[in-house]
Amino acid sequence: MRPSASALSAAVRLTRMLAGTWTVLAGPGDALAGAWTPPAGQGEIIVTTLFDQANDGFDQAGRFTRTPKYRSYQASLYLDYGLTDWLAATLKPSLQNTTLGAPDNQKFSGFGDSEIGVRGRVWKSDAAVISLQALARLPGSAGPAAPSLNGSKNADFDLRLLGGKNIAVAALPGFIDVSVGFRARGGKAPNEGRADVSLGVYLTPGLMLLAQNFNVVSESSRHPANPRWAQSKGQLSLVYSLSAEWRVQVGGFTTLAGANAYREYGALLGLWRRF
Repeated sequence: MRPSASALSAAVRLTRMLAGTWTVLAGPGDALAGAWTPPAGQGEIIVTTLFDQANDGFDQAGRFTRTPKYRSYQASLYLDYGLTDWLAATLKPSLQNTTLGAPDNQKFSGFGDSEIGVRGRVWKSDAAVISLQALARLPGSAGPAAPSLNGSKNADFDLRLLGGKNIAVAALPGFIDVSVGFRARGGKAPNEGRADVSLGVYLTPGLMLLAQNFNVVSESSRHPANPRWAQSKGQLSLVYSLSAEWRVQVGGFTTLAGANAYREYGALLGLWRRF
């Protein structure tokens, strides 16, 4: 059934209204702000808790393999703040508790990796935007229980190109946000290429369905403790607006494919506060 002209008109109006907003995308991996930047003096804080575990993984060829049981509980605070109308600052400290079962029997607990960076808008139209983001990831006192899951104790540096566009899916307004980038790893860990895609669809004006895909492919490595690795994660969540300032996010994620990586799955709960 084709949507009516009035429904399409309403979708277009709401999509145009959304062009003046910014979107912050919270996920199980690194903090990722959308391509849009908040107005000067405004921003958003996101507190996220997640449970993540794996009972098996992917070998070097991408086939399933048995691994020690991996579990992680994480909590992070993400701040995105507009320094000017085109430049935003981001900050993400985190806490985590990670365990790796027999025969490794490892446990990490404390501050996780922290991220700090800036995102600058370089072009925009009524419905689209392009930005550049640079950030540093600083190691914490904890860290994932395997080098293939970013357990480096050195600082990393990340540069990304981001693009966002407001769209309509049938009669429903939404947006698509894409980022591609390169992460220079400290120490012996191989550098990484990264590509992420987010699709948001407003089922109602106050309820958004958010589908995301996070991808990492590292360079080759000559260090057995830090092998080449790859991972593709999928996440699906709902973001509900409690008010103009408050939103809550509930979702789940899983590893779709990988190499020298765990086959993770988990759930997340986030509270968003716009100010």
